[in-house]
Amino acid sequence: MKVRQAFNSKLFYRLISLFFALLLSFYVTSEKGNTTRSGNSGTFGSSLVSNKTITLETDLKLNVNSDKYFVSGYPDVVKVKISGPSALVIAAKNTQNFEIYADLNDLKPGVHTVRLKDSGLSSELTVKIIPEKITVQISKKKTKKTAVQVRYDSNRIASGYAAGEAYSSQAYVTVTGAAKDINNLDKVVANLNLPRNANETYAKNVALQALDESGKVLNVVISPANVTATVPIYTASASKRVPINLVARGEGVSNMKYSFSSDTKTVTVHGTKEALSKLNRLDVPVSITGVTADTVENVRLSPSQSGITAISPTTITVNVSVSQKEASTAQKQNQASSQAETSSASSTKETVATDDSSSEATSSSSTSSQLSSSSSSDEAEN
Repeated sequence: MKVRQAFNSKLFYRLISLFFALLLSFYVTSEKGNTTRSGNSGTFGSSLVSNKTITLETDLKLNVNSDKYFVSGYPDVVKVKISGPSALVIAAKNTQNFEIYADLNDLKPGVHTVRLKDSGLSSELTVKIIPEKITVQISKKKTKKTAVQVRYDSNRIASGYAAGEAYSSQAYVTVTGAAKDINNLDKVVANLNLPRNANETYAKNVALQALDESGKVLNVVISPANVTATVPIYTASASKRVPINLVARGEGVSNMKYSFSSDTKTVTVHGTKEALSKLNRLDVPVSITGVTADTVENVRLSPSQSGITAISPTTITVNVSVSQKEASTAQKQNQASSQAETSSASSTKETVATDDSSSEATSSSSTSSQLSSSSSSDEAEN
């Protein structure tokens, strides 16, 4: 009974009226806002006619004969600013079924500046590509297969440990680029950054680099671009005594012969058992660059092979003897032939000189006879 009285009261109807008034006010305000944003008095399809602007990043495509030419200098990614009806802009963003490209098909090797183009976007959209133009280098393409070298700092290996032969998950890779860069390619390296005081085998995925002879990084494409580089690290507790082998290092003076001797005949090498099992002698390079006379050199023995940690003694004294090279058999024959030709030429000159003297003597004798005859005739006349 009390509930029925509440529903029939004036207060109830006032509350209901206030509620609907607020609801109507909210609806009108909302529709007014939509009309202002869309610029259209209608409410139907307001989201379709409102404008929107977005900026996206997308891969840059190149239209070029990739079997014949290699292109460098272009950005991998560009920005594209898209403006227009919201529905079309949102669709372009969600699907990204468009592309930004540079048409290089009609261009020859050299440096070119080209305008970027778009395809796949609605004509109702306004498109701005950033940057609008790019400068590219088009070169003749060349490919080469090259071995991978793993490089690391051996000073980061803990004392008492040694590294085995480093290797990568890919022994050979394919390097593609401009012909001039491929011709200058010296090596492909995987630089492995060992942790300090490394005392166990270390492996990591690293990016490859193509270098020329001076160590400059070349702008080429390496496939695969990354490898897993591994440096085996072992306990270096073994030692072995081996003979030394003195060998020349550098370029000596021409026509000079070099020989080496040392009071030290053997050395003790420390390292891993695996490395020492392969070592039967230690090659010791001795510099002969610019050496023209007998000399004595102090040569430092440094570990240069994988798995070798130390050499004792660390320095040895080497006697360098210098002598004149003997002429080879061919050189001797050439010298003999040259001497024979010189002797023959001298004999020919003497013969010619003798013949000339004989002619002069004959001529002189003939002249004397004529004078004698003339003299006799004169006496007879008298």
